[in-house]
Amino acid sequence: MSCRILSLVWLSAAWAVPQAYAGELPAPAGLAQLESLLDSCSRANPQSAPNYQKLRELLVQGVSEKDLAEVRAADVYKSAYKETSDRFEEASKDEAVKACQAFLGTAATPTKDTDKQRAR
Repeated sequence: MSCRILSLVWLSAAWAVPQAYAGELPAPAGLAQLESLLDSCSRANPQSAPNYQKLRELLVQGVSEKDLAEVRAADVYKSAYKETSDRFEEASKDEAVKACQAFLGTAATPTKDTDKQRAR
């Protein structure tokens, strides 16, 4: 299951990069998948929610609220958002958090305490 979530995360990240800097109207399905992923990550990893919000803002930077509202109202957007959310919800909490941390580039590394416990 984690491979499916990680695949979704990395695919979404690849789609996000061009859109984040384009200032152009995003494709409804692509925007829905990314926003759904970022929203799901905010719920799964609440301590990093502000970071996901920043990514969400970068994603739509330069696009008018009116245009965004139209995209988000499209049936294609709604369907893609739900499908992505449903896939994400299939993962375990641990898998979801790991995938979200990988998305942010903050995947957990062993702490000193963990290293000490392993040495015992």
